[in-house]
Amino acid sequence: MDKMRKGVVLFITLSVIAAMLALVGVIFSYLEKSKGDASYTAALIQADLLFRDTNDAIKVLLGKAGKDEEMRKTVLSTLYLAPMTLQPKEGDMFTTIDCQPLDNGVNINWLGYENNDSAQVRFSTVQSIFDDLVEQYALQDAALLLGMIQAEIDTEKSVAAENQSRLEQKKGMITRSLFRKIVRDYQFRADDPAVEQIAWEKFFSFDRKEIPMDGNYLSAELIAILFGMELATVKEEWFEGDDLQDFVAENGGDLSRYNKELFSEKPTERMQCRISYGYQSNTYAFGFDYLEGKAEKFEFYGKQ
Repeated sequence: MDKMRKGVVLFITLSVIAAMLALVGVIFSYLEKSKGDASYTAALIQADLLFRDTNDAIKVLLGKAGKDEEMRKTVLSTLYLAPMTLQPKEGDMFTTIDCQPLDNGVNINWLGYENNDSAQVRFSTVQSIFDDLVEQYALQDAALLLGMIQAEIDTEKSVAAENQSRLEQKKGMITRSLFRKIVRDYQFRADDPAVEQIAWEKFFSFDRKEIPMDGNYLSAELIAILFGMELATVKEEWFEGDDLQDFVAENGGDLSRYNKELFSEKPTERMQCRISYGYQSNTYAFGFDYLEGKAEKFEFYGKQ
């Protein structure tokens, strides 16, 4: 039965890849048209074209799945499984698509729910993960780091800070890039190199705190902490995209820790994508977020 399931998943996965190849094949025709101009501006134009076409391709793929949740999970798992490289039979052009889920961790912004009675499950969960990491890596001043994080989440405290305009625009929400800055600032202030040893993004997600976790794409490290499981066992048995609740029950995890308030009932179509592409013998890259049918936060990374 397990072999049959893997076979069906493989077939659907190959179908998704074939569809992606067909949908974004038009990209290469755009690149060929501007091949004579290798300037930064031309590369940026190509990035914009790729950005639009990749967004459309993802939207069409998920649209084809319709309301079939298993099919949607398979499409998402295919996108997340490994970077996908598309290349025409002739020429040196290529496009590599690498997408990762945005909601595959405990949201660090849930630390702002400390005084919210209706969200205590979320607050206690993120506080527990934070405390476990602090103890495991023996951080020197956990109170300082926690205070720096909560100060950024608390809108009133944030607006009182020196860089008022930036924090007002952020509206008290910690993004991935802001969290990295907090970690760097803490390391400098506390002279604590241990903080850089923590793979924070394996445990936490960022952005909108009202979005629950997509449990089927959690890291093995987070699952082990959440459900009191041996990390080695989880790494060996866990396959991202599988059903988390079934996995915990079948592999000796503490299922009493599974709280439905923390997890989304359906797969969340929210991902962060990085696109690398070849142009005039150089490699360029850009990134964007795909948020439930809409591409946002385009960022051009330039020559790689």
